[in-house]
Amino acid sequence: MRRYIPSSTALKCFEASVRHLSFTRAAEELHLTQSAVSRQIRNLEEFLARDLFIRLNKRLVLTGTGAAYYKEVVPLLDGMENACLRMLHREDEKTTLTISALPTFASYWLMPRLAEFQNAHPQFQIKVRSLDDAAKIDPENIDIILHYGGDHWPRAVSHQLLRENVIAVCSPSLLLTSDKANALNDWQVEDVMAFPFLHLSSRINAWPDWMVAQGMESGSFAGASFAHFHMLLEAAKNGMGVAIMPTIIAQRSIANGELVAPFGEPVVTSHEYLLSYPADKANLEQVVAFRDWLLTKCN
Repeated sequence: MRRYIPSSTALKCFEASVRHLSFTRAAEELHLTQSAVSRQIRNLEEFLARDLFIRLNKRLVLTGTGAAYYKEVVPLLDGMENACLRMLHREDEKTTLTISALPTFASYWLMPRLAEFQNAHPQFQIKVRSLDDAAKIDPENIDIILHYGGDHWPRAVSHQLLRENVIAVCSPSLLLTSDKANALNDWQVEDVMAFPFLHLSSRINAWPDWMVAQGMESGSFAGASFAHFHMLLEAAKNGMGVAIMPTIIAQRSIANGELVAPFGEPVVTSHEYLLSYPADKANLEQVVAFRDWLLTKCN
């Protein structure tokens, strides 16, 4: 079907001429001659069978028709330009793997393993983005998300990566502040009550649930609260109190001696970490490769 559309050059000349109200200045901007711009405007006027400008000596005056046409044309030109820019910057879906992950999970669990995948699959360009809200994920621009809990991504295929374990941790120096300066192996679960409690603001039931799992009575646990796990982790490492942390986040600090876990074994929660991807991307080479690789790391 033949479309009733003038040339893009004519439209660009018209738009520039309206802004400058000068064919000469429009020509300079577009790297054309003044006569070329004037000719394009005349062709456009003939195409529309309407005068767009009144030519007064060396001055241009936009007609009412020209003003109305300008209001309609500019959004269309902007849309065309934005579409072209998006395509120019569009990732090659055959070679790019874009992962959106919870920041703390990515930092403490995924990153120590990701180099192995990149070395095994150098043909893929990996992009890792922060996942702050699964509901705002754009499936056109994300291949895989790594997320937490029951927030299953609609219209996606999901796989369980890990069940969540949590553990009570603190700085070794904090234990020395207690009147009961026991050796590390002599601490009991109930000894946690001698220290300040630290909280994650989004998990208000972490301490009560942990207490119940340890066979203790749940109560009121006043203490400092933090918005993110990395803040909570740093507070615990710096001796502010005892924190309930996922083991995947705390284990590095426990291994290097920055944290200790003297108050019982890890507790399994009802939560899980998931790997999800849009159903229509289930057969993409990079999605299949990353999914299969990551699931083997969790077995």
